[in-house]
Amino acid sequence: MYDESNTTEEPVEFADFNAKLLVLDVLCYDLDVLEPYDGDDDEDAGEDLDVDGQDDRAREYYDDLDLLPSHLAMVTELTVDSDLEVLQDVHPGWDGSDDRYDPQNWDDVLDLPALSIVYAAAPLPAHVTERLAAKGVEVRSA
Repeated sequence: MYDESNTTEEPVEFADFNAKLLVLDVLCYDLDVLEPYDGDDDEDAGEDLDVDGQDDRAREYYDDLDLLPSHLAMVTELTVDSDLEVLQDVHPGWDGSDDRYDPQNWDDVLDLPALSIVYAAAPLPAHVTERLAAKGVEVRSA
């Protein structure tokens, strides 16, 4: 069920692409609201891996994907983990051994209107946990 409706909603601009990826993982893979990147559709997808192994076509696809307020209102749970499918789209084979996909600006996550739980594979920065708790969002860390 991919959302292709005509709407008058204005897309929400994310300040941090990595935060957008966390939200996109929910919308593309958990809720099936938006279509995830399909590298199989690109004939020369293997040729577009940059030096660090990032798939530039996948990154561009997700960067260009519009997120509407109605999409963001559907996100009640968020997972912060290096094993997310959307991260494997953007960086196939990435093992999560560094912080390259950790959000630096969490404001867009904090602004998710229906967010109630954040699952984190590792502890989040203290200031983020405090701000989430102040909004009534439960944080569950491994």
